[in-house]
Amino acid sequence: MKKVFVLLVIILLCILSACSWNEKTVEFKNKDFANTLFVQKVENNFTSKKLSKPIEDDKKIKEILTMLDGLKAEQIDNEELIKILEDQDNYYMFGFYGDDKIKNQRGDYAFQFLEDGTILFSYDAKSTDSYPLISVAHHQELLEDMKDVLEISF
Repeated sequence: MKKVFVLLVIILLCILSACSWNEKTVEFKNKDFANTLFVQKVENNFTSKKLSKPIEDDKKIKEILTMLDGLKAEQIDNEELIKILEDQDNYYMFGFYGDDKIKNQRGDYAFQFLEDGTILFSYDAKSTDSYPLISVAHHQELLEDMKDVLEISF
């Protein structure tokens, strides 16, 4: 009986640790890579100029990146990220651009904030590796804090 219990505990620990193998911590060693942050809201799968705002204040850009520092996220594949976004009618997009923003439409870094507070890091070349991540927890209050910092009312 004792051997069975020990075996079950070992199996449970293996299962739990496997869940965290894909977990990453979002961190930025250098927050100076972008000089423009472009924020855009998507409503009912539509956006407009009224729902967009470029931010060129270096202090505010660094503050937004600092707010993301330390968040826990899990790796997902591109197809899963696309499916999640296709299932959303309303969300915010945050795109960070460096000096070559005109030539590089993709930007240097980006994430999407969903209505439920989930954050999708669509590409992550500036903090860890280049693969999509999804936040482990929901961060609805973080979006409101970011909007306050950036003085966004949409």
